[in-house]
Amino acid sequence: MDSKTKSGQMKRRTFLAGAAAAGAGAMLTSGVRRARAQAKPADVNVGIIGTGTQGMVLLRDALRIPGVKFRAVCDIWDFSLRYSSGTVRKFVKNPVNPQPGAPNQYKDYKEMLAKEKDLDACIVATPDWMHAEHAIAAMKAGLHVYCEKEMSKTLSLAKDMAVASKETGKMLQIGHQRRSNPVYLWALKMIQEDKLLGKFRSCHGQWNRAASEKRNWHPRYVIPEAELKKHGYESMDQFRNWRWFKKYSSGPIADLGSHQIDIFSWYVGVEPHSVQAVGGDDYWPDREWYEDVMCLYEYKPKAGPSVRGFYQVQSTNGFGHYYERFMGDKGTITMSEDHRKCTFVPERGTPVPAWMENVQTVDIGGTQAYPLIECIKAKGPQGVKDMEVWKVTNIHQFHLMNFFNAVRANDPKKLSCPPSVGYPTAVAVLNVIPAIEKGTKLELDEKAYEI
Repeated sequence: MDSKTKSGQMKRRTFLAGAAAAGAGAMLTSGVRRARAQAKPADVNVGIIGTGTQGMVLLRDALRIPGVKFRAVCDIWDFSLRYSSGTVRKFVKNPVNPQPGAPNQYKDYKEMLAKEKDLDACIVATPDWMHAEHAIAAMKAGLHVYCEKEMSKTLSLAKDMAVASKETGKMLQIGHQRRSNPVYLWALKMIQEDKLLGKFRSCHGQWNRAASEKRNWHPRYVIPEAELKKHGYESMDQFRNWRWFKKYSSGPIADLGSHQIDIFSWYVGVEPHSVQAVGGDDYWPDREWYEDVMCLYEYKPKAGPSVRGFYQVQSTNGFGHYYERFMGDKGTITMSEDHRKCTFVPERGTPVPAWMENVQTVDIGGTQAYPLIECIKAKGPQGVKDMEVWKVTNIHQFHLMNFFNAVRANDPKKLSCPPSVGYPTAVAVLNVIPAIEKGTKLELDEKAYEI
C-alpha cells in the first residue's frame, strides 16, 4: 500500500467531509440494486484491532457498507488474523463494496498505527480491559474510532477515552448498536410523541443464556506462553475465555446487560439515581464472575412519577433469551433485536391511536398484541421506507453506518453513541458490581455521570 504525506492525508480527509455534503450519508444501505442506483459514496479507509468473535461480526457488517475499505487487520492470534484477512479478500470483487485487495496483517497495533498512513478510522473490538489503550492510541494517531461496548473495564479508563476524543478532535462511537436501530428509534418516538405508554412506570429486561462450556482452541493455534504473558494473559484459557476473568472484563452484566441497561436510560430520559443488585458466582468453579445477576434501578424523570427498572442476566438458563419491556398506565411496549418480540399491548379499555386501528393483532400467550413493525409501517411512508431498509440490514450495520456517516461529514453531532452517551451507561452498568459486593443500595448523583 502506498503511504501519503500529512498534507496528502489532510486533502483526502477534506474530500471526505465534502463528499458527505453531496449526500453520501444516504448511501449506506445494503443490497446490490440499491447500491448501484445511488451515487458512489466517498471511500473511508479502515483498520480493525481485535478480530475475534465480536470483531468478526463488525467486520462482516462493515464490509456490506459501500465505500468502507479495510486496509489493515490486527490481532495477536494467528487464527483470528488469517480468518479476518480471508474474509476481506472474499470482498475484493463484491458488487456492493469491492475491497482494494488483501488487507495488511499486524500482530502489534502500534506497528499498524505507525505504518498505515492512509487510514481514516479504526474499529476496536478487543477485550474490555484493552479498549482504552487501543482507542486512545488510534485517536492520537489521527483516526476516528468505533469501539465495542462496554466502553472500558473501569470508569477511570472510560473517562480517559472521552478526554482523548475531546483533546484530539477525533470521534468516538461506543458500540451500543440499538441506539441506531430504526425500530428502537420509532418505538421511542411512539412513547414520547404518541404517549403509547401513558405515564411511564417501569422497565424490565433480560438476557438469558443456557449454561455452556468454555471456548476452546485448536492445538495448531496455541499461542506460546511467553507471547501470551507479553500480552497480559497467563494461559490460552484466559485468552479465549477472557469474559469470565476479572482482570479482563466486568462479567456478563457488562458483556450482555450493558446493551439493555443503556436502553432503560434512553427511553426513560434520565440516568438512574440508585442501583441495588445480587449475583451468584458459585455455579462454575473455574470462572470468576457472577454468572447470574439481578438488579433494580430507580429513575427520577424531569416530569412524571418515578420509574423503576428491573434487569437480569443469566448464564445458566436460556428461557426467554433477550428483550426489554417498557410499561405505563396506558400500555406496554416490548423491544428486542429479535423483531418477533417487538409488540405493543394497550391496557384493557384503552383505545389505540387511529393510525393503528387497521393493524392486525397476533396472539402471544393469550394476549392480543400489535406487531411493532406493522405499527411503524402504519405511521406512513417514512415508516414503510425505514422498515424496508431494516429488513435487509444486519443489526450492527445500522450503528456502523451511523459512525461512517459521521466520519464522512466530519460531524460528531451525527453520532448515535458518543462518549456523552456511552460513559453514563458505563456508570450505570459497572456500579452493579460494587452494589453486589457491598450488599446495599448505591446512590448515584449527577456528579457520578460527569466526564
